[in-house]
Amino acid sequence: MDAEPIVYVVDDDPAFLESLTLLVLSMGLTTKAFSSGLDYLNQFDPRAPGILILDVRMPNISGLAMQERLSKEPLCPPIIILTGYADVPTAIRAFRQGAVEFLQKTLAESELREAIQKALARDAENRREHNRRAEINELLAQLTPPERQVLDLVLKGCPNKAIAAKLGVSSRAIEDRRARLMQKLGVDSLPQLVRLATDAGLRPPE
Repeated sequence: MDAEPIVYVVDDDPAFLESLTLLVLSMGLTTKAFSSGLDYLNQFDPRAPGILILDVRMPNISGLAMQERLSKEPLCPPIIILTGYADVPTAIRAFRQGAVEFLQKTLAESELREAIQKALARDAENRREHNRRAEINELLAQLTPPERQVLDLVLKGCPNKAIAAKLGVSSRAIEDRRARLMQKLGVDSLPQLVRLATDAGLRPPE
């Protein structure tokens, strides 16, 4: 059973942090509150599903600096920026770093609800894609070096005869390697193979 997603809230204003936490709870969601970015980062676990609501201006580490650090993680939680000091450069930076929404603290409750649902949906999709890539990488790890050579050349669009000439082996050997790699990867056709490679973010070497 999948773990329940958590709405993490980080803000150094105690009154706002409490009111926002109560609002999230009223939506029937689980929430955890932190008064500093460092406190959140110290307990961060990319395996735990959830989203993050961040203030911008905080001591020690700002919301945007937190966002930048988290963006380097294999699974970065979708982030909603809430600020009392909105300006265009800050908003641009937040969106460039992948923010789901950039909102002012005077927002309506309906706006926050919509932003949270959008972020939760994105987190679920990100985790599905991440798990799919992990599964494919496990399959790819089963390929022998010769099979991986054939895979890379197939993804470049090379036919069997061209691959055979490039690798200095017979066309029959290439057919055998191609059949084995497709069996290991659980695909029956070239379109399925291309789709699998796309899902894994696989790109053949230049």
